[in-house]
Amino acid sequence: LLSSLQVFASEPAVEFPYIPGDVKEHVDETFAVSATERAEAAFNLGKIGEDAYKATPFLMRLLDDSLPVWCRYNGYGEWTTPGKEAAKAIVKIGKPSLKYLLPLLEKNHPYVFMNEFMEKNVVFVLHKITGQQFGSDFAKWVEWIKTH
Repeated sequence: LLSSLQVFASEPAVEFPYIPGDVKEHVDETFAVSATERAEAAFNLGKIGEDAYKATPFLMRLLDDSLPVWCRYNGYGEWTTPGKEAAKAIVKIGKPSLKYLLPLLEKNHPYVFMNEFMEKNVVFVLHKITGQQFGSDFAKWVEWIKTH
């Protein structure tokens, strides 16, 4: 028994966690009760950019969060919503986020469902990332993503 414990103890630690620590910290904040904290978490994930691509599913959950909040970023204040901040963060993450958005667009995502509040933000994200303009025609978006 003692020798088998030594074998397990000598195994290397995992170098790359599923979600990097700085990203996970902000992902955890997307579950905050406060809408301001959720908006700030999305904003901070956007600042990380493409390296935060694994946070996309958590940002997607916020896309229909339309609670107005006053946030102060870089010395400027503005009215926003967690949904708007999540959309801007996904845009900053860019093309790596499309693989997470695809199941949502195909209506087979296991946890996130498109609704009327989310749709506007999703169209904004898709347009900004791809440069295409298909509006709410999600079948065209799916086709475009799968061919590019």
